[in-house]
Amino acid sequence: MTERSRTDWAERSKVWAATAVAGRSEDDTFNQMIIAEAGIRPGEAILDIASGTGNPAVSIALSMQERAMQEAATDGAGMVTCTDLTPRMLEAARGRARTLGISIMRFVAANMTDLPFADESFDCVTCRFGLMFPDDKVSAAEEAKRVLKRGGRVAYLVWGAYDENPAFHVSRRAVARFFGEAEGPPADRHSMSAPGTLTRILDAAGFENAEERELRYKRRVEDLENYVASGLKRSFTARVDGMTEAEFDALKAAVMEGWAPFIEDGVLFVPNYARLGIGWKPA
Repeated sequence: MTERSRTDWAERSKVWAATAVAGRSEDDTFNQMIIAEAGIRPGEAILDIASGTGNPAVSIALSMQERAMQEAATDGAGMVTCTDLTPRMLEAARGRARTLGISIMRFVAANMTDLPFADESFDCVTCRFGLMFPDDKVSAAEEAKRVLKRGGRVAYLVWGAYDENPAFHVSRRAVARFFGEAEGPPADRHSMSAPGTLTRILDAAGFENAEERELRYKRRVEDLENYVASGLKRSFTARVDGMTEAEFDALKAAVMEGWAPFIEDGVLFVPNYARLGIGWKPA
């Protein structure tokens, strides 16, 4: 990752940390899909890479802790190591864990291409929407394989096609129209949306039985105005900083109008599409 990218993420972390939820994720669907698809269970050592403010690490730890109690797991609940490049993000994740009473998490600032962990330390590595950003994605996957135990597995979630993810293109297009600008090309977050991209990276990194799965769902949003306002503050910080209340309200109204086709009986349903790649380290 370049120094400019590090700086960008450091700046972005200020807004992300400030707008992070205090406890459980407001929309836990992708997190629960990762837990299920990767077969995560109590007693395991899990490494979550590029966790941001704690997704999916917090949900994974909460699931393991709750299931261990329900099943009276003899091996205990296990441990989730939550990592991110920016300490500010990790502080937000730590706060969430504290609020939820999670006792099986540790927090480590780490770059996914140079992890500060010993070989064969983890049963499973997860990464939600992080693999799109390092320049050398195969090397990042190789580093994940290095810290996995033999027979362990990795699960990478990346965003699907831009045009199939209204959560991004609706607001982006509305903001561009509002300011009389061109929409511009899709962001890097969608750079791995083509089917087969994940399996090629996992194969090149030396994982076995690599496979790719399509994950889709619709998020139900009860408070459209708050959803739009939060999204503008998080994704368009530079544009909305310094706006008067009236200007921000006008921009918010323009974005809300863009969501009209996705409203059913007064409720917004946001389609989400991601791709999950899973691979196993040779035993």
